[in-house]
Amino acid sequence: MRSSNLGVIIAVRDEAAAILASAAYGWTKQSDGSYYSAARKIILNVCGIGKANAAFALGQMFHRIDEVIMFGTSGGLGQEKVGELYLCAEFVEHDMLATTLGVEPGVTPFSGMTSAVISYPNPATLQKIQEICRQENLPLKTGRTLSGDQFMHSKELAQAKAAQYGGQLVDMESAAAAKICQRLKKPFCALRYITDNADHNATTSWQENVKISAGYFERVLASI
Repeated sequence: MRSSNLGVIIAVRDEAAAILASAAYGWTKQSDGSYYSAARKIILNVCGIGKANAAFALGQMFHRIDEVIMFGTSGGLGQEKVGELYLCAEFVEHDMLATTLGVEPGVTPFSGMTSAVISYPNPATLQKIQEICRQENLPLKTGRTLSGDQFMHSKELAQAKAAQYGGQLVDMESAAAAKICQRLKKPFCALRYITDNADHNATTSWQENVKISAGYFERVLASI
């Protein structure tokens, strides 16, 4: 058992359904969207969609945890297949555009960032998740996630963003939490399940696949 709390952030309750339904955690509700498992030393926050909500959730738990894992669904940006599970340690805030201030796309001005890529993982956690997925026969890959407050439903836009930032997945939360964790030196990674491609079928595909993703997330978290 860990001696310190693990922070878990999930944007949407449907994505957290299997974890919240498991009696093994003995969840105690602390506030709207926030739960604590004394048995597993996990603080879970179901934060809502978007970068601001993810940052707020992280702020609520930050002084009580030593590490953060985000679980959630993502869109694929290119050749990624629905049903694939991605372990992500690199993130880009694709809607951070301040080039007129002399910085590259994805770089926050006056922040000290020298690259658009945000990365501060715990190698041991990455290895542990990879081992769990092998044991559970879950189809795990690695990739870079692009995050922004923009739901991508255009194939052309998705391809342009992928080419610009070297990404494979898109979501609306990960980079915001990763940026804060990197700045304050708390490890962060994300496990994302591809429920759709960033095209005109995105909404329907997400609704059909989120239940599968919730089961995957519970199987991984149960073994961490």
